[in-house]
Amino acid sequence: ALAEGWPVERVDATLRAILRAAAFELLRRKDIPPRVVITEYVDVAKAFYEDDATGLVNAALDAMAREAGTDLSETL
Repeated sequence: ALAEGWPVERVDATLRAILRAAAFELLRRKDIPPRVVITEYVDVAKAFYEDDATGLVNAALDAMAREAGTDLSETL
């Protein structure tokens, strides 16, 4: 879900771990609403980063959820 031509190796190791854990929950844990997963992992990213990393997490997870065809209209 990263921008085309943006290799995952360029992403900080901690941020990669956050994205991988979130991707697992989005794609495999159908019992958790996608909006909840996205919100929780954006909050995790905020605990580690103060810059644009939280925006990257939000955008990447949103793109993953949409690509997987999940319904993002569910409220928290």
